[in-house]
Amino acid sequence: MFKVSRKSEYALIAVQHLARRARDGVTSVAELAQAENIPPDILAKVLQGLKRAGLLTAAKGAGGGYRLSRPVQNIDFLDVIRPFEEQLAVVTCQNDHGGCGRGGDCTLRDPMAVLNTFVLRQFTGLTMDAFLTPHRLAYGSHADVPLGGIGLSAGRV
Repeated sequence: MFKVSRKSEYALIAVQHLARRARDGVTSVAELAQAENIPPDILAKVLQGLKRAGLLTAAKGAGGGYRLSRPVQNIDFLDVIRPFEEQLAVVTCQNDHGGCGRGGDCTLRDPMAVLNTFVLRQFTGLTMDAFLTPHRLAYGSHADVPLGGIGLSAGRV
């Protein structure tokens, strides 16, 4: 099923940490790595990726570090993980790199496309402030979104 990479996990942790520290100014790679038990070399690459994505700003020099570029409630979950994921797909036939090799004979490709769309739609509108208050991650208005032609709804998945 849908699984994010280790870099995406670190990115989510970093944004969470920086959101909690927003009033304290910048946070260095070393400080964040130690506080969250993340290898500093990997974390530095993740933070650079988040900066390139426009989610962080960096302050250089002594006392430098990173901070969120905007309030956490304006940062989407998908924007945090997208820089670190080749594709966001439930199954391989739904990504841009090809499929399983079954070709036109596959009876699952179309239903899985619907399922993939449904899963990604669940992340639409999910902002990172929900990760600061986990009870907000409970299913809400998306729970009854139908799954098109395969006749499922989120309540029965």
